[in-house]
Amino acid sequence: MDVSKTSFASCFSDSFENLTDEIEKIGFDAVLYSFYPRPMYLNSAVQPVLHFSEGFSSFVQYYIKNDYGNRDFVLRLASQGRRTPIDWWEEISLGNVTREEKNVTVDAKEKFGISNGLSVPIFYGKFAIAGISVITKKTESQYFKDLKVSSMVDLERLSRSYHYKVMESKEDLRFFIAPLLETFTAKKIMVLKHLLNGEALTEIEHHYPISRRYAEKLLLNIREEFGGISTNELMYMLGTINIDEYL
Repeated sequence: MDVSKTSFASCFSDSFENLTDEIEKIGFDAVLYSFYPRPMYLNSAVQPVLHFSEGFSSFVQYYIKNDYGNRDFVLRLASQGRRTPIDWWEEISLGNVTREEKNVTVDAKEKFGISNGLSVPIFYGKFAIAGISVITKKTESQYFKDLKVSSMVDLERLSRSYHYKVMESKEDLRFFIAPLLETFTAKKIMVLKHLLNGEALTEIEHHYPISRRYAEKLLLNIREEFGGISTNELMYMLGTINIDEYL
């Protein structure tokens, strides 16, 4: 995965400020929200959505500059369907990471003072994965262990709450879907318009200069480009953000 051109922002919306405040009250030093659409693995124009607090800023920029997304074991585990929280150093001590993957966490500690990190997967689906990561810069290992145990319920609650707000806002969805649509041919756009109008694919020849068989092939390609989702999932997602306004 190439994240060297990732579009990212230190987000200061009210909802993210509230999340940051709650995370810091619990005892962590910074928080990062990540949304990785699966089409980014097929199309470099599609980039992840990253919202992070000030304490994460320098490391996130370094992470992107050095293309660490290609050796991030947290992202790998989440992509493989990991649902439970991921303690960075615990995974390393268990031998669940490669040497290259370990170096990402080592750099975080040695270059940015991130002593411990914990990632909480929030969403796993055909189209995307999402989660938040929290860090501490305190060096006492027992402090982090106690904090992890006492805060897990609140972390999962806060993570899901913020993720739902991002999805409801629609803006971040447009952010990574729009670049993908820009790469589509005119006939692929015709297929999408036809389906979004509620028309059956069998009727497309009456509305556009495309045969039914070719339209079916184009639709299959579109679904693959969106991460192998079903037609119903594709229509639901595009309809949710009123994407027809942009076609």
